[in-house]
Amino acid sequence: MDNIDRWMDKNNIRVNKTKMSNIKGVHSAPKVSVTQKAPLAQKQHNANKMRNLPKRNFNNKTAYKRPVRIMQQAKFVQKDKPADRAVQSVRQQNAHQQSAQGANQEPATFQKAPSSNFKKGVLKVIPLGGLNEVGKNMMVFEYEQDIVIVDMGFQFPETDMPGIDYIIPDVSYLDDKKHRIRGILITHGHMDHIGGIAYLIERLNFPPVFATKLTAGFINKQLEEFGLEKRVKLHTFNPDNALLRLGRFEASFFRVNHSIPDATAIVLKTPVGSIVHTGDFKFDESPARDQKPADLQRIAQIGSKGILALFSESTNALEPGHTMTETSIGMKIAELIESAKGRVIIASFSSLIGRIQQILDIAAKNNKKVFLSGRSMVDSIEIASKLGYIHYPKDLIKDIRTVSSVADKDVLILTTGSQGEDHSSLKRISEKEHQQVKIRPMDTVIISANPIIGNERAVVSVINNLSKMGAKVIHNRSMDVHVSGHGCQEDLKMMIDLIRPKYLIPIHGEYFMRQAHKVLGLEMGMKDENIVLIENGDVLELTHGRAHFSNQKVSLQHILIDGFGVGDIGTQILNERKQMSENGIVMVLLPVNPKTGKLFADPDIISRGFVFLKNSEKVIEELKQTAASAYREITKKRQDLKRGEIKHYICTQLEKVAIKQLDRKPLILPVII
Repeated sequence: MDNIDRWMDKNNIRVNKTKMSNIKGVHSAPKVSVTQKAPLAQKQHNANKMRNLPKRNFNNKTAYKRPVRIMQQAKFVQKDKPADRAVQSVRQQNAHQQSAQGANQEPATFQKAPSSNFKKGVLKVIPLGGLNEVGKNMMVFEYEQDIVIVDMGFQFPETDMPGIDYIIPDVSYLDDKKHRIRGILITHGHMDHIGGIAYLIERLNFPPVFATKLTAGFINKQLEEFGLEKRVKLHTFNPDNALLRLGRFEASFFRVNHSIPDATAIVLKTPVGSIVHTGDFKFDESPARDQKPADLQRIAQIGSKGILALFSESTNALEPGHTMTETSIGMKIAELIESAKGRVIIASFSSLIGRIQQILDIAAKNNKKVFLSGRSMVDSIEIASKLGYIHYPKDLIKDIRTVSSVADKDVLILTTGSQGEDHSSLKRISEKEHQQVKIRPMDTVIISANPIIGNERAVVSVINNLSKMGAKVIHNRSMDVHVSGHGCQEDLKMMIDLIRPKYLIPIHGEYFMRQAHKVLGLEMGMKDENIVLIENGDVLELTHGRAHFSNQKVSLQHILIDGFGVGDIGTQILNERKQMSENGIVMVLLPVNPKTGKLFADPDIISRGFVFLKNSEKVIEELKQTAASAYREITKKRQDLKRGEIKHYICTQLEKVAIKQLDRKPLILPVII
């Protein structure tokens, strides 16, 4: 805890651990009282100001009715500008928060919706994705007739999913509950949190979506590509002062640092207690230009009010210390750009807006021209610039088609492909397939990203190819040119210490990552039974200040995106693709007399990717004979068989030959002609 104490002292924050009386739905637990080193007169002014604020009654449950239509499902309430956050006691903080969050505001009025089976007084939490995987983040919060969804992302395919573009969450559980969805809250603009919206929003009957300004910009770009921008109710909010009323839920927010601006955590107030969902976060003392450090005092203030459960991300739970600051990486990249003798090519995630801003600043300082390669890089900079999140001189960025007209020492190319993705810009450069960019011996290539799990081999292949062409390739294993947007162990501990939850639910990551997060919670003094590891499809119930698993389990399937197809690729098709990729394909043509049903010639064999030419004659001949004898045998035994049954029998016999001769199992397609 020394690092946390030093950091909080540096940020002018004192945390005094006290005991508080029970808050509804939460047992007594250590809380924090937050004070700032402020003059006594200022403290007294703030205390007087808070005492004069009108109080709000949160117990008027009869005011809530059901929605007539989706447009009425949420009502924004902008908080009054808060007084100076220097406060003298937790009681004063609570009084200020209650009055500032909606004094004299009436809750949205709803009409009754169709009845459904639900448990009264129980909050259900159901992750539909994001656990035991990297991506596809989506979590359902359900209280009686009201449902709020947090995030709706997609996942990139596994290595054993040939031809698949993305995987999206299975929302079958919500099919008969569409009318109860009050809104979708988005934590930030990465595709593993927003990528599923365009694919799923229509199926869910277009519930309203709420996001910060930059996040909404990225969502809207995706919706435009699907022709949905006019049908989706996309609302933006300011996380510093927004309060959303979504049925029996009330959502407020606080900013967090991440590798993309406008990332937020969500405070979800429910009748059984308050929930905090961190989204992706880290604590960064010196984030990139125009971004601010997390407001530690506000986070502690939220924690002091009593938090039933903290849903906290676990990506870097095995990494010790604090995550490095973004500006430290900018300084390393600046040194490399300034010392480069030829062109500089930088590959990074297109969503790393803070890093891109630093690179543009460095390029302008060194009188370089910037050329963008990769559609997502162009789109991200365009959106961020339009919304005021990226700034650069008007003549800094040039068309990539004119790169050959600029002297090498003045060229900086910002490109996609840091993960070695097929058809990405850097991949095409490494394979000499890029139209405008050909590697030269004096080029410096900086890969400012770490490989995502599963992409290591693809990244190594790109590095090898670029090195063979004579480029100087710099990556994170040779120099610190990338920093994670996810908090390491001390960051995760700090969030626990600030929020002081009764329950910790590690989310966002593989099981071993979440298990490591649990260990951190234990080190922070939490009880083992109060740290809950959940899985996709689990139903966690919270009621009367306690959490337990329901006997209910939501069945989930992989919903695969293949081109324009959504969910129409089943296990059989995927297995056939894997079979073809590993063992090839054998097509057997059986010429059959339509009148007699007998073969009138020998079968013909066509194969691809199955057998080497020098071995083909013997194997192919045996396959022909086996196919002919199998057809005669099965049709002689039963003349009433359907063609599908005949083909299945021929397949089984030919598979035996392939396994015996070559120890391979190709995809076999018998065709009766």
